Amino acid sequence: MTLKYLQTIYKGGKAYHYLRAPNAKRQRLPDLPIDSPEFLAAYSAALSVVAVRSKAKSGSIAQMIEGYLGSGDYLERSESYRRTMRRHSEAILIQAEDALAKHLTTEDITDDLDPLAPNAAADRLKCWRAVCAYGKRKRFFQVDPSLAARRKTIPKTIGHPAWSDAEVDLFRSKWPIYSVQRLCFELIYWTGARISDAVKIGPGMVGRDGVLQFTQQKTGEPAFVPWTCQLPPYAGKMLADREIMHSALAERKQRHMTFLATAHGRTRSSKALGHVVSDAAKKIDIEKSAHGLRKARAKALAEAGATVHQIAAWTGHITLEEVEHYTREADRRAAVRGSEQNGKAVNR
Repeated sequence: MTLKYLQTIYKGGKAYHYLRAPNAKRQRLPDLPIDSPEFLAAYSAALSVVAVRSKAKSGSIAQMIEGYLGSGDYLERSESYRRTMRRHSEAILIQAEDALAKHLTTEDITDDLDPLAPNAAADRLKCWRAVCAYGKRKRFFQVDPSLAARRKTIPKTIGHPAWSDAEVDLFRSKWPIYSVQRLCFELIYWTGARISDAVKIGPGMVGRDGVLQFTQQKTGEPAFVPWTCQLPPYAGKMLADREIMHSALAERKQRHMTFLATAHGRTRSSKALGHVVSDAAKKIDIEKSAHGLRKARAKALAEAGATVHQIAAWTGHITLEEVEHYTREADRRAAVRGSEQNGKAVNR
């Protein structure tokens, strides 16, 4: 991450941060990590009151985008969000050249979206709306042209399918407990974490109460996973899964601040982690992804009787609607099964 006009001075082993913009008085910034929300908010506030010379034409789309990328709306977002918005902003800049923002129309935005693949168009529209919302606040125009823009409908798919119990058993039977493939598999399967979060999970995130807590990169919200504590009643039958995961962790040849570190002691990348699981699965004819393990854990929790709130606390989903389909499927499955007592032959 690069912050414009940020100056860092080291004295006595301590870092001091300043905003040093052209033709402006140097401003002291908080002594905090530069990627923390508090620092970015202070940086954005300091930058907003500085009159900085821009290379972009006054009133242009380029100037509007430049302002957005220096605003708190952008800087206070997650790293993955900023990366996506910057990529699409740069693509818009190439086409816009010196065009004025006040001449921007809904049709212009729609024409920009049409050639793109559905998922890319969704992100591009998100970028247009964020930039235009900033532009409207800064009075580049009176009516936001992005609000009426529409992208092509994304075909409905099931996304990454969840692993079945048979596939989980097959993977475990083919990959030994001491293998890297098995370690990655078991950690993701137990925690239900996204791969972007799984690569950062380590022993320092386990509290004295035996609960693993980590902040999700995508949402900034916490997730809570029972690590060594007593399992809640709905997860009682999952004890074997947790013990297998701990057995895989015990087989690691070296200790590191993250559980899934590489053999060279470096934190594994999320892309590499995804390939470790999917490539290992393909070798035994399982066409499933690492994200499918996250879905499998949510599905298992629902079938075990966990509520929507309990699943969300474990998997870290923000909206309850995201996990409701797991509980709906579990309820429908239970609706066609008899009770345990009715299922016994002696009671028929």
